[in-house]
Amino acid sequence: MSDFMSRQSLAGAVDLSSLRKPEPALGAAATTGQPAPADSGSSSFSVPALVAMGTEANLKNFLTISNSVPVVIDFFATWSEQSKELSPKLEKLVVAQKGRILLVRIDIEAEPKLAQAFQVNTAPTVVAVMKGQPVELFNGDQSMDSIVAVFNRLLEVAGENGMTGSVSVANGGEQPAAAPEPTLPPRHLAAFDAIDAGNYAEAIAQYEAALLESPADTLAKAGLAQAKLLLRTDGLDFEQVLSSTPTDLAGTLQKADACVAVGHAAEGYSTLLTRFATADKDDREALRLRLLELFEVSPPDAPEVAVARRQLAVMLY
Repeated sequence: MSDFMSRQSLAGAVDLSSLRKPEPALGAAATTGQPAPADSGSSSFSVPALVAMGTEANLKNFLTISNSVPVVIDFFATWSEQSKELSPKLEKLVVAQKGRILLVRIDIEAEPKLAQAFQVNTAPTVVAVMKGQPVELFNGDQSMDSIVAVFNRLLEVAGENGMTGSVSVANGGEQPAAAPEPTLPPRHLAAFDAIDAGNYAEAIAQYEAALLESPADTLAKAGLAQAKLLLRTDGLDFEQVLSSTPTDLAGTLQKADACVAVGHAAEGYSTLLTRFATADKDDREALRLRLLELFEVSPPDAPEVAVARRQLAVMLY
């Protein structure tokens, strides 16, 4: 079994950022297992069931939930005898956790693109997703005691990383009502569509227009920061930038963007703060503004954001 002792093991996992855009439709049927999208800062989520079937269409929402609650994915195959033995054990133990863990089951034959994205080559394979990043837990059938030990360790790591949220079953576990109409504002939906099409400039324009209409729109602020980051890093040679040692302001800003874009937010903030400590007045202002913008990309309760905010405050005052 794989160990996942630290945040570093999460940060180095497979990048699934292309799957993270939340679905506009809310309250899908329990048979699809699609949860209602929630704000990144929320720590409580309502889902049709604690065990859901994952698809390419609904996985984005589970990745959103993984910011606050560990999501365990059971990659199974109908032909696999080990899958038939393992899956009921996982379901029983997840239900016993009463909302501290969510289980998503993915059929590798029905969803080959998802299996490929997670680099899953055999069934059963069990993966944990935490803050959008996957960590392989184990392959093959396991004893109940072994799974309990893995889940206990998973919850320890979740707590260490500030993931203290929970999920509850909508309607007390009963079949939910028909899905309501989408509730996201039109400009948000237009921005999502633009991001899907790779038109980040249009997404920025939509979010900026949304903020002109409603300056307190926190979702638009976060979306604008994300769209700007996508535009700045579009076509970037991440390997080269991440391994670089910047000597000027532009290089520092670029490396920080790259770090945040691949899930290394703490390193990105540190890159900006290190230069901020010795920068002149003009560079300091540019570094401060970029840092504040990148804070919007992370969940507001992320520990690395709190640490960086305190460091910035000390340097400013």
